[in-house]
Amino acid sequence: MGRSRHCSEEKRTLIKMLINEGKTYKEVQKMMGCSAKMISNALKWKAKPERRGRKRKTTIRMDRRIARMVKTQPMISSRMIKDSLKLPVSTVTIRRRLCEANLSARSPRKVPLLKKRHVLKRIQFAKEHIGWPKEKWRNILCRSVSADPAGTAWKTGVGH
Repeated sequence: MGRSRHCSEEKRTLIKMLINEGKTYKEVQKMMGCSAKMISNALKWKAKPERRGRKRKTTIRMDRRIARMVKTQPMISSRMIKDSLKLPVSTVTIRRRLCEANLSARSPRKVPLLKKRHVLKRIQFAKEHIGWPKEKWRNILCRSVSADPAGTAWKTGVGH
């Protein structure tokens, strides 16, 4: 814990300028009203680099290609994206990029696979029972049989 306040940017530049002009530490101390340690720290000080940590494995262009592929084919998996775009990253990284692009995976709605005869039977049933009152319809319990889910779908704007 320091005993004095931090040196401001203006003060630092002024200290550096005075030292470069050939002034001694004692002269700068008297002019600025600060300690020798503050002068020493001001001369050693360097700005921290903006970017820290590991560099990203994907470029902005790769990220856009991943998002574009999912928007055209919402049912595609991260493994298929990796294989088709020949990306040098893991499937987890691809899912992270999709989350950054505001695309998150959702299971598709489970609906039965209807064949032509199913549709015709439904229409026939509806025509036969068109005059039924609401009370009668409430007594009927409908159950839909769903097929095997086809995987996950990617949706925009749905967060965790």
